[in-house]
This record gives sequence, C-alpha cells and structure tokens, in this order.
Amino acid sequence: MKKTFFTVIFIFALYYNSMAAVAMIKSDVDTKLAMIKGSITIASEKNETIILSPYSDMQILSSDKRIKYNKKTNEYIISIDNLSPVIISYIKNISTDVDTINQDFISIYSSIIPAITNIEKAELFITLPENFNGLASQFVTFSKNKNTILFTYNSLPKNIYLAASNKYIIKKITQKHIDIYTLLFQEHENLSYKLLQKAAYYIEMYETLFSSNFPYHNFIVAEDINPYGHALASMAVFGISIIDKDFITERSLGHEVLHQWFGAAIECNMTDGNFLEAVTTYFADYFYEKENRIQYRKDILEKYSAYAEDKSFPLKDFIYNAGKKEQAVGYGKGLMVLHMAKIKAGDDAFMAGIRNFIKDKMYSSASWKDLLAYLGMSSDFYNFWINNKNNVSIIINNASFQNNTLTFNLIRNGGEDKMDIPFTHISKNHTVTGKFQTIKGNNNIVYNLKSDNDTFIIDDRYDLMRNLYHHEKTPSFDYLFGAESILFAGAKNEDISFKKVFKNIDEVVHIRKLSLHHLKDKNVIISMNNTVPQSVAALLQNKLTFTFEMGMTTYKVVKNPYSNGDKFIIFSFNHTKNSLNKLTHYGSYSYITLKNDEVILKEKDNAFNGIKIFGK
Repeated sequence: MKKTFFTVIFIFALYYNSMAAVAMIKSDVDTKLAMIKGSITIASEKNETIILSPYSDMQILSSDKRIKYNKKTNEYIISIDNLSPVIISYIKNISTDVDTINQDFISIYSSIIPAITNIEKAELFITLPENFNGLASQFVTFSKNKNTILFTYNSLPKNIYLAASNKYIIKKITQKHIDIYTLLFQEHENLSYKLLQKAAYYIEMYETLFSSNFPYHNFIVAEDINPYGHALASMAVFGISIIDKDFITERSLGHEVLHQWFGAAIECNMTDGNFLEAVTTYFADYFYEKENRIQYRKDILEKYSAYAEDKSFPLKDFIYNAGKKEQAVGYGKGLMVLHMAKIKAGDDAFMAGIRNFIKDKMYSSASWKDLLAYLGMSSDFYNFWINNKNNVSIIINNASFQNNTLTFNLIRNGGEDKMDIPFTHISKNHTVTGKFQTIKGNNNIVYNLKSDNDTFIIDDRYDLMRNLYHHEKTPSFDYLFGAESILFAGAKNEDISFKKVFKNIDEVVHIRKLSLHHLKDKNVIISMNNTVPQSVAALLQNKLTFTFEMGMTTYKVVKNPYSNGDKFIIFSFNHTKNSLNKLTHYGSYSYITLKNDEVILKEKDNAFNGIKIFGK
C-alpha cells in the first residue's frame, strides 16, 4: 500500500508542474544475476503518444491495453489518457562486451533504460548494491538515500549511462554553471584534484574558443576496470591502467571534453561519413601542438602513406576507428581537410563558421556537407575531398633557371578544379612564403629569384593533403607495419614470434642465405643477435651506416638502399617477445633501444621537407 501511495503522490506532483508527459523510472542493479530490473511509470494531463524502444538486451513487460507493440520496428506505442498512468516493467540482461556488472564494479554503456520519446521531465531512481557509489550521465541534480540515488532530468536523454563501484571515491568541484565530478578507485584518489582542475580548464578553454556554454549541467571523469578511454554524453571514462599517465591530463582528457560538443551534443548523421573525429582531433590533439603543427601535419601524411595510400577509401565511407588505415583516413585526412578549409576561408571566417555551426546544430545531427558549408567551402571542394579517395599528387619536370628566373612545369592531379599551391622562397636575408594558383593537369610556372644561391620549395609546410615524394618519407616502423608484404631474414623458426606482431610477413629466408635479390624492392626485417653476419655486412657495405647497443635490444629502420626510396628495412638485435609487442607503440620512430624490455632510448630520423625545385 505504501508503494502505491508513493507512486500516486509522485505522479500528481509532476502532473501539476508539467503540461507534457512525465516519467518516474526505478532501476535495481542486481550484481548476482548480472541484470537490471526496472519499472517505468508515465503520466500526462492530456492525451499523449509515447514511443518506447527497448535495446536488444531488454525485455518489456506490461498488461496495459494502451500499449501496442510494433514488431516490425520493435517499438511500443503507448497512449496516455489524462490522469491514468501507464506502468511498464523491464529487464536488462548484460549480454554485451561493453557492459560490466560484478561484485565490485558496474558500468552500463548500452543504456540503463529503454529509449523513451516525448518525455519532458523524468526522475530516475537507481538502487545499487550496499556500499556502492555511482553517477549516471546527463542528470540535472541528484541525491542519495542509503543505496538509492535519485537523478532528475529536465528532458529524458536517449541513452543514460551508469558507472558505480564499492571502491569509488566521489569528489566534486563547481565551475560557474557546471558540476564536475571524479569517480576514482581508492588507489587513485590522489588524482582527483588534478583531474578536476584540468577538466575545469578544458571546459573553460572550449567555452571561450567556441563562444558556447558547455552542453551539459555536469561533467564526470570516471575510472573503469577496462583498459580504454572514451567519451559519453557528460562523461569521460579512462581505464585503471592509463588514468594515472601524463597523457591523460595533458591530451586525452581535453579530447574527451571536446567530444561533449562534437559527438555528444552534436551527433553525426553519417550520410557522408563521420566528421566528428576529424573535428575533435583538429581542436584537441592538433590544437595543443602550438609549437610544431607543421611536423604534426607531416606526420599525418606519413601515417597515410604507410597505412592507407595504396588501399584508401573516401572520407564519406569512414564510420569509426577500426584500425590504422581508418585512423589515417578518418582522423588524419579529415584533419587535413579542415586545415585546407581554414587556409581557404581565413582564420577569422573559419572560426566564425565553427561557432555558428555549433550554435545552430547543438542537440541535433549534422554531416560533413553541413560543416563545410558553414566554413564557406564550395561544392567542388566538398565533392573531391569527401567523396573521392584520391589526394593531390604533384609532378615537377623541365625546371630551368636563367637570369634569376625559375621556370618549371607542374602537373597536378587531384584536388579542386582551381587550387592554390604553397611555396617557400629562401634567399640570403629572408624567407618568403606564398602560393600560386593551378588548374588540374599541366601548369607552366615562372618565378623570379634573387640569385642562384636561393632555394625554392613547394609545400614544405605541408598545407596540402598530397602524396609524399620518396625523399620526404622518414624511415619509421609504421612503414613496415603498414606494408603489403615483408620478407623476414633470421634464424630458423625465429619468424614465428615476429609474425605475431608483423602479420604481413609472407616470405621467410634463413639469414645465412640472404642475398641481393631478397632485398631488391622489398620491405625486409633482418633479425640478429650481437653481431652482423658477414653475408649481411657484404650486402650493405658502403650502403648503410648505423649503430646499436651491444647486449641490449635494438630496433633500427632505414630506407632500403636497393629500392627507389619507398621500401624499408628493420634491423633487429637481441629481440624479445615483450620488446616486439612494445614496438607497436613506437610506430613513428626510427630507432629504439630497450633494456630489460623497457625503452631507454628512442629517436626519429629526419627527412627533407617539401618538394625542392631549386637550391642546394
């Protein structure tokens, strides 16, 4: 009787304060059965139609005749009539890899409740196991009575996520209109202050940059037992194995705060691909590289060259991060498209377009086409860079210099019909940067230099999404990880351990039998101990020079001298299983040395920037 009385009082309290449908939701998390059992009570003072959509792991139970099930759409159509509430029960089984319920930890990312449309106000009561603390996403206010937490919503979100644990310590600060929380395990409680302050910093920075208030009433940084990091609406989740790393506070947290605008409040409708990761990378990881953005852009082109160039796809086909190739296209090429759009629009117009886009598209969905239109890009720009898999390629021939006049023929494939090509002119006393307009195909270029000691280079700042010349490619492990095929040379059966890391090894030869034809135009891994076999030394004599640490594990990648510059060799000394696994985290490096499987030295080689037309 008491339970019924409480429900009626609740419904009437909301009824007198709202003209639209309101809901009370009770969810009980059962750690023993690994399920959620809940009830939903919906009422309105007028006739309403509510759509309830269960997720695949949910069962809906109700005998109310005002509820009709549409099997085709898997939706429940609920007809509310004046003051008579509808009561629905539901069960959620934990059947996906993304959700966790155990005796110490709960994380529900596939939504704790069904999706319910046309609800203006809602109260969600979540009953947790004894001694558990937790928070749900996108709430306005919350309060706790023993093990039941009440969350209030002005409007019911499509998905509500929950993180809870009997090991959580909850801490909070308030910055202006936003409550910022940390949910950390006891062993990381000392990180709370740093994470709270850094989250407040990123929120204020992006509010200022975008001239836009933070999209939610609160923001939560939660620690997870799983080893990943990602953003949810009003939440950033980091695994227990990484949350104490410096890169979390210096980069990753800012990236996830930015996703509150791009990804949570503004969704992608996917009609022409996923633009969200490009925008987030641009205004987070790339934005933080204030001192070396040129190198960042070159690294993008290097990653693309290593992983995607021969097997690329249009940006319109990028949906999510499925691997290095997808990262190179969706994150890397997407960022370069935004960079080229900024150059065409100008800095002020670019940021004005971003701010207007956020203002108009907040709490709705958008596409690449929408975004580029706000940035003032033409249909020609959109069609090539979003719908086409190719990049710009530049070929230079017939370069000549007479009477301080440089002339050359530039053949451009790809890009818009008319496109500016950037250049750098270096003379004795100063450096000039500029651009000249080109059409697709042949272009005859004439430029006046000051003397024959000048240098003239095309795109050494990497402002174009273009194919790199061989001399621009920096030897790195990425080129071997992304190679179509690799020849392995080492001791008998040594290839087995390497194949676990380099899946693309498709040819094996014993190191004593290695000969010139094995190296010719191939990507190669040569594995040795502390000495270089005479047969290998003879092949590389006068071709390569490099050093390695005696007795330590060393990996060095160089350009294959028996190729035209686009094939590479890894020299491996004293490899171990653990060191090979660690190598995957150092793809952009050219050299690493490990002691007891810990990296003690890492280096990146240098390569010439840009396409040099004239100069020493």
